Amino acid sequence: MENGPDGRLYIGTYFQGHILRLDPQRGQLDDLGQAIPGETYIWQLSLGAEGKLYGATYPGAKLLQLDPQTGALHDLGKMDDVEKYNRSLCAAPDGWVYCGIGCEKANLVAYNIQSKERRSLIPEGERKPGFGQVMRGADGYAYGNYLGHYYRLRNGAAEPIEKLPEVMPRTKLKTGQVVDDPQTYPGRELPIFRVASGPDGKLYGSSILPEYLLRFDPANRQLTTMGLIPGAEAYSMLTAHDKLFLASYTGATLQIYDPAKPFKPGTSRTNNPSYYGSTAPHQDRPYDIALGDDGKVYLACVPAYGYHGGALSWYDPVADAVDHVVTPLENQSMASLCALPGGLLAVGTSIEAGAGAKALAKEAVLFLWDTRQRTVLWQGVPLANTGIITNLARGGDSLVYGSSGAHLFAFDPLTRTVLAQTILPQGSVTRAGLHTLEDGRVVALAGASALFIGYAKGQWQITEFAHSDRPLSVGKAALDGWFYAAAEDQLLRCHVPPK
Repeated sequence: MENGPDGRLYIGTYFQGHILRLDPQRGQLDDLGQAIPGETYIWQLSLGAEGKLYGATYPGAKLLQLDPQTGALHDLGKMDDVEKYNRSLCAAPDGWVYCGIGCEKANLVAYNIQSKERRSLIPEGERKPGFGQVMRGADGYAYGNYLGHYYRLRNGAAEPIEKLPEVMPRTKLKTGQVVDDPQTYPGRELPIFRVASGPDGKLYGSSILPEYLLRFDPANRQLTTMGLIPGAEAYSMLTAHDKLFLASYTGATLQIYDPAKPFKPGTSRTNNPSYYGSTAPHQDRPYDIALGDDGKVYLACVPAYGYHGGALSWYDPVADAVDHVVTPLENQSMASLCALPGGLLAVGTSIEAGAGAKALAKEAVLFLWDTRQRTVLWQGVPLANTGIITNLARGGDSLVYGSSGAHLFAFDPLTRTVLAQTILPQGSVTRAGLHTLEDGRVVALAGASALFIGYAKGQWQITEFAHSDRPLSVGKAALDGWFYAAAEDQLLRCHVPPK
């Protein structure tokens, strides 16, 4: 958001890429429409010396111009011909707009308002994954941070400096008064992003942006928002060793919560949840988590912005430490996993690269990983032309079941063959949507349905045992005869029929 020269506040939105205009004197909020067709994020707005506003966008890495006098919006073009993110900017007093670009090859870019010249300020050979960052200093001029290298940005050029100056304060009025945010605005209800059964007989969940830890007590049906924990959202959760493991974006971080101790979140090992930080370099999204038969807790990771190749990382309870293997399969991200006997993991991949980077792999694969030798024993394609294997679960029949969208497959890890495939008429299986009950039955959450799935004697055996009045968004939790799932911001449960 940015203050306009007309005393009104201009706000950029995400998902729609609209510009909103707030008139605090009249109490009126106007939607000026989508700034640039196809651009869904407006990351930042900056007021130029001539009284016009400039904005940074995604996914076209474009620069927009807004004239507050007329409300006219103009597309000034891409600030990089390849990259997707124009993520920060400063419309400086020297007549240039400076932009921070990412993320396969970060950059700092200068755009001249009068001549429309665009300049790349970082030599092509020095560009690496990440983001260039631009800020307005307290002196009103632009400064840049390129992966830890600092620059004074003047007259369309970047001059190296030792450190950045103080930023222009955004909470100080022209009178010198500092305004504090009372934080009384409640905002919208946050969706439930993941759920898992806890070691204390309670259900736990994570919200998304920001990451709150939630707890549901089946005994009294009380739902409690415990508080904020580090991270943006927990992509995967698991109970192991009498504790709750939470793996979160960003940084593919690990936190371990002990319900027997007071809740005291923070970013050190002494907090509760204990914070172990990033489990592998250049990783962001830990899509799945599983307890290996060696007692280690394994994470399937997708790389950070601009990078290729996901890691397998793990927590070793004996060493009380994390470790990792980078990119078990080249250009593949790790998307799902389940533990097998003999120190093996079944791992499903995704062709996606880190956000903003182009996928280099052609289709997702399933592979068997030897946790002792740290090597791939076998790999194959269980579903042709599929970009991700979203879920894996080992059933009581020793088969591995996997899903991608509405497609299911059954895999025999002993013969290393895909036995069968099918398509669920109920729709796509949700993330964290395959779960093995204690009795060995495998539950799939597809569309608005909870299903038992299995494959035996050459036939699929699929039975619906519950149906919701709304599509399910996430699942993977069973407690005391109940199966739990979420539908956006609603927590749902159903009885599990006896075997």
